Amino acid sequence: MPNTSHIKRTNTSNQRGFTLIEIIIGIVVLSISIVLLTILIFPQAQRSAEPLLQQRAAALGQAFIDEIGGKSFDENSDRQGGLVRCGEAATTCTAPANLGPDGETRETFDDVDDYHQLQLTVPSLEDALGDDIAARYLGFTYAIDVCYSDNTGVCQATITAFKRIQVTVTTSFGQNFVFTSLRGNY
Repeated sequence: MPNTSHIKRTNTSNQRGFTLIEIIIGIVVLSISIVLLTILIFPQAQRSAEPLLQQRAAALGQAFIDEIGGKSFDENSDRQGGLVRCGEAATTCTAPANLGPDGETRETFDDVDDYHQLQLTVPSLEDALGDDIAARYLGFTYAIDVCYSDNTGVCQATITAFKRIQVTVTTSFGQNFVFTSLRGNY
């Protein structure tokens, strides 16, 4: 008769599971790896979006600078291509305290200082083709300030031959990007 006790002992040792110590070590290793992921890897995902948002902020800021720079210097400027600028030949320039829209809406702004103190969360934007591109700028805000300035961009309290246009674009991550341009009275 074969020795069956030897066979049973062999089968019992082959069906062994995890011990309590092995389970605890596995949980500790898993915990450490999750902590490392949350501390080191996951924040990189947010930072990887920053260059894209910076690029979009630059494009939006440049678009505003181009749009505003294409407007006439002042409400009283000759828009017919004449040689008389505001401040010359009995024409006056808008007083520094009166910068801002002259009853116009955003769509009908016709001079640089109409944009003064324009602040918005990007509700709708259109590109040159008339396509709505606001979806690219979700969470972005912008603020535009215009002031009379010297030729270095320092704001002045009196009428000068320059207006400084400053556009501040804030991304959805709260990063501020400031774009500045001077517009001369010519």
